[in-house]
Amino acid sequence: MKLKALDQVHVSSVKPDSLRPGEEFEVSDEVGKSLLKAHPQKFQQVGQQVSEKAEAAPKNKAEGAAPANKAKTQRKNKGEKKTPV
Repeated sequence: MKLKALDQVHVSSVKPDSLRPGEEFEVSDEVGKSLLKAHPQKFQQVGQQVSEKAEAAPKNKAEGAAPANKAKTQRKNKGEKKTPV
């Protein structure tokens, strides 16, 4: 869960220094809910949660299509010789 500090506050489990007003930080859902419940005037929930992502990351980047700005190249092993054209 992503939260935003509305006031200067110190939460030792987030970082060793004080959180400044407007600073955003990431915490687990459980910790975020407890912070919002205990101090609603000092924290605000921001952004979307991990479960709300629009598209899942590919399991293997190499299997996906290459971007349009990248040329396809095939590398030869060190022991292979180039064939004359």
